[in-house]
Amino acid sequence: MTRLQVRPVRHGQGDVDVLALAGELDLDSEDVLATAVADLLRARQDGRPGNGELPAQQDGDTRRSRLVLDCAGLTFCDSRGLGLLLTIRQTLQDRGDVLVLADVSPQLLRTLELTGADQVLTLADGVGEALLPVAPPEPRTGDASA
Repeated sequence: MTRLQVRPVRHGQGDVDVLALAGELDLDSEDVLATAVADLLRARQDGRPGNGELPAQQDGDTRRSRLVLDCAGLTFCDSRGLGLLLTIRQTLQDRGDVLVLADVSPQLLRTLELTGADQVLTLADGVGEALLPVAPPEPRTGDASA
């Protein structure tokens, strides 16, 4: 068992924070990621720069911040880990922010697909893609064919 390690990654985009994950995300280690994300959100709230190195958003700023979790080093994710990822997504969405999972392994992708989580989580092929500017989400409407 490899305890989860979470490391901030510097990249130079002020509205995006990147956390690189390495190890196993499970019952024994979910607190490591939960604490790292809580600390990051607290820093944003206090107006301190994130790992994008620019000041956090100020009141009236309409940009949507992103948190990118680089999953390249993630070797395992159980149901508790998946639940935490969904909780983080909801917390960010409630703040008007976005969670992006980058470089997801085939095993994790399969888990996301089997549980339907791939329909609510934003996935990117790599951190580079996750850092690209994102258009605001389009409002969802009912089925046009109905």
